Amino acid sequence: MEEVTQEILQSIANFQKEMEKTFREFWDKFSKYTVSLGMFEPLVDIEDRSDEVVIYMDLPGFSKNEIKIKVTEDSVEVRAEKSIERKNVEKERKYFTRQRFYEGFYKRILLPVKVRPEQARAKLENGVLEIHIPKSEAAREVEVNVE
Repeated sequence: MEEVTQEILQSIANFQKEMEKTFREFWDKFSKYTVSLGMFEPLVDIEDRSDEVVIYMDLPGFSKNEIKIKVTEDSVEVRAEKSIERKNVEKERKYFTRQRFYEGFYKRILLPVKVRPEQARAKLENGVLEIHIPKSEAAREVEVNVE
């Protein structure tokens, strides 16, 4: 009887793990943004090429002046902020509105290898931020021929 109970409990635990994995994969594939402390945070793609690391981040609606990037030898920090204020005044009707809008996020990305932060370059095109960072010499792979 104990064996049957253990098998049932193990099956339930396995089912729970599979459901959690399925939900994680769903949100990774179909969610454009994650929510962190009430702020929207774009998802990030990191490509580890032979000589550089490339980071892609969707930032629709932001201009290059609203984005700040800091690179260290093992991480990248991206901060984007913008605010808009709209006023509407109709003196004849004694009507006045003022609306404020703020959008921002901060994301710190740990890199898979050591990089050269002083050689990093970034561009924003069609709402996609692309950051290229060359790997440091120690992080590059070298193929060695056997003699």
